[in-house]
Amino acid sequence: MMKAHSKKSILFNKIDIAIGKKLYGNTTGFTQNVNDRKKVLTKVDETMKNAEPELYSLIKNGFTEFPSQYDESLIKNLQNKFQSLIEDDTFSFAHSGYKEQDFGRIIRDPSKVFPEISKLITKDVLALVTKYYKTHFTISNIQCGRNYYVPSEIRKNFETFSNFWHNDKDPVSQFKYFVYLTNVTEKDGPFHAQTKDRTTELIKMGFGNRFDYKLSEEILEDPKYLAKMMGPAGTSFFASPPLCLHRAGDPEKGHFRD
Repeated sequence: MMKAHSKKSILFNKIDIAIGKKLYGNTTGFTQNVNDRKKVLTKVDETMKNAEPELYSLIKNGFTEFPSQYDESLIKNLQNKFQSLIEDDTFSFAHSGYKEQDFGRIIRDPSKVFPEISKLITKDVLALVTKYYKTHFTISNIQCGRNYYVPSEIRKNFETFSNFWHNDKDPVSQFKYFVYLTNVTEKDGPFHAQTKDRTTELIKMGFGNRFDYKLSEEILEDPKYLAKMMGPAGTSFFASPPLCLHRAGDPEKGHFRD
């Protein structure tokens, strides 16, 4: 199936993104920001900084580390099942690659072929999400994937697995819960994120889009502001990709991230 976009819709998207940048300080678009911003907590209560640090960080920064809560045996079982699926074309597929080399793979319909992952949604996870929305919520999508090493000459010119800086074009009321099934160090391509405030700063400084930053790597990768999510298998965190500029890190040769 081939998708086509009219000149009118392309123009609308450009205007929508430009207005969203000016008013909300992200590239998600004016429409998404207006339609969904009322559904989430945007004002941080300083009294929760010590009492509920994870919720505080999620609201203020747009992401937060979450205390490890999983038994080693559970993570081991999930790793084994994941491994049996991720490189089997019956259950997974390559979403990017070059000359028969996979750069990223995704498991097909994990809720059916990998139901064990439901054990990752613990009472603690449910409690934080319920507090964030102040109501019931729906898990809208589940994705299980692996990012592999990509040669530098390819990754500099082609985006292989969301490894360019961007905001997701999802409703701003949506956020994501990540759980690593491998040990993730700097070499394994950890998730990179900018805070909501830093995202707004970068937009004001002239950030363009994921294919033309209009800012130097030194600014975007400034360690003073950049957060990299690393830790052993079982490490988990929440993030609001529509509100925070973020990207997937690039695994080094011989490394990958689940």
